[in-house]
Amino acid sequence: MFGFIKRVFGMGDGGAAPTKGSASSPDVPVISAPVAAVRKAPPAVLQRDEIIDAKTRIAGYRFSARRPDSELLADTATTLEILSANKVAAFAERRLALIPLTHEDWMRLDCTPLIGPLTTFLLTLPDGAKVSDDWNAVAAAIHGAGARIALAAGDIVTHRKTILEHADYLLLDFPSLSLSSLEALLRTLRQEKPGLELIADKVGRWPEHRYCVSHGIAYCLGTFTTEPDEEQKIREIGQSQLVLIEMLNQLRKDAELADIAQIAKRDPGVIVKVMAMANSPMAGLSQPVTSIDQAIMVLGREQLYRWLSIGMFRAGAASPRDEVLLELALGRGRFLELLGQKQYSKLECDEFFLLGLLSLLDSLLGLPMSAVVAKINLSPVLMNALLNSDGPLARYLMLSIAVEKGRVESVARLADELGYSLEAIESASVEAIGWAEEAVNLTK
Repeated sequence: MFGFIKRVFGMGDGGAAPTKGSASSPDVPVISAPVAAVRKAPPAVLQRDEIIDAKTRIAGYRFSARRPDSELLADTATTLEILSANKVAAFAERRLALIPLTHEDWMRLDCTPLIGPLTTFLLTLPDGAKVSDDWNAVAAAIHGAGARIALAAGDIVTHRKTILEHADYLLLDFPSLSLSSLEALLRTLRQEKPGLELIADKVGRWPEHRYCVSHGIAYCLGTFTTEPDEEQKIREIGQSQLVLIEMLNQLRKDAELADIAQIAKRDPGVIVKVMAMANSPMAGLSQPVTSIDQAIMVLGREQLYRWLSIGMFRAGAASPRDEVLLELALGRGRFLELLGQKQYSKLECDEFFLLGLLSLLDSLLGLPMSAVVAKINLSPVLMNALLNSDGPLARYLMLSIAVEKGRVESVARLADELGYSLEAIESASVEAIGWAEEAVNLTK
């Protein structure tokens, strides 16, 4: 069903499709389907933490590879190997790539293949007050190579001079700071280094993200992205969403396209959106489409399925966090679909994609999952996984969440139970990130 999307996004076996738009390089490859590396280091899981900007968009990721036998410790050599193989430098043309590093790592490993305009090394400061000449030389070399430096604010007292001299970004441990001490620190930093960009780490709730934004903090990291927003008003599933869901249900039942067009006519907003899809440059039509029936026929089942899935997140009264949830849901769905392709039929892979997509719809709407699935005609297996975390699909959903949250031990256990290597998990995870980014950008 998603073959059309892969052709549009340049995701065939030939690799990535080039795109334009970088100021520093006119032709920057957007890597959506990275080639899995030949692993020299032990199997590992690439943990990725979303970096959310002040406009509630995914601005990048903090990357760190971890091995199941040492879950709490990042494996720098493996991190660099995975990121290099998956062309993180091209990713860093578009988004921030935050990579933890010690100065000894820089001295013993070749980090240059990782460097793009937004590559940022989270450089560990010395334990003591003294900063060695080697450390200062490494900081200078990183900047000289075209990368940026992030330092941790936990060492602001001991290493204030070093932070002010070398840091492009300052990482704040949000839970460890009282609001009064945080605000005092922010005032001081703005005076001492106005260009320093701040990243709040370990942000657990959406209200905390809003607080950070209101105080000029540029980026947030934390578990809040997939959490419900307790200050969000409960949103009923709107008329447009109900129509989109019913169209999606009918597509999954292989209903006639003419019958699906009749459902679309219940909502003027849906008609406008579907017509816009059919008349977009991607469709490549020589003459514009003038009716909803014609638009649906032109789009066909595969493209329409994709747009309806995305439309469920964009219909109704949107909030700033909806785009984050959409990208995360698309990434989760694509990850599950990629895993399913190894063992399951095309129809079952569609179920995998839908499972990932719907698993965040409750967070989007602020509704219990039971209220969400009651509106959708789903198979019993899919409903069981979403409502009860039970049944044959449940472990796949658990695996995708474990990958997102960096729960390495759980990833290793579930991958083994389901018959996947950690290399396969890594490859699917990285491809899903790129796919979701492009899907969101191409459908705005």
